[in-house]
Amino acid sequence: MKQLINNLSNTISKDFKISFTSGELIINEEDSKCNKVVLKSKKNQIFTFSLDKRLRNSCKVFPYLNQSTATITKANDGIIFYIHNKEICILLIELKSKHLNDYKKQLQAGKNFVFYLLSILNNSFEKNYTIKKENIKCVVFSLRQTARKQGTKRQNSTYEKISGLNIAELQCNDNHYIEKFFL
Repeated sequence: MKQLINNLSNTISKDFKISFTSGELIINEEDSKCNKVVLKSKKNQIFTFSLDKRLRNSCKVFPYLNQSTATITKANDGIIFYIHNKEICILLIELKSKHLNDYKKQLQAGKNFVFYLLSILNNSFEKNYTIKKENIKCVVFSLRQTARKQGTKRQNSTYEKISGLNIAELQCNDNHYIEKFFL
């Protein structure tokens, strides 16, 4: 599975990578009040990137799609590939302030992109990477007062099945352990 991390690193442009240093990665969104979440892990088989980057003078992430159709180019604030018990696990991250509009479409777009990316990797590197549906988790970090105060730093998260996605909502601007999302 270490080869998967190398293949991802060689496939995803450096403009979209999120660095994982000293056991931490920071998912942030500059134009949101929920501006960052720190995710920690003791494991190093992690690869993280964001498709929600504002790139200077470029046609964004999806240059082959009509950029004026906003719903087509929905993207996640963070996509984490994490190796757990020799299986590929995916964590799709969304940062929201108090209004959670369209987060389901963004998470579904991320899930679709992950399967597309795996197809590219399998074709390019002659591999057979697969992901079990139950190993794709979605976490919406928000500032809403009604956000479930579950899954503290070391507790497991509780997921609700919404539109075919396993989604948990947690408080923003906090530290969390990646392992807890897959227990």
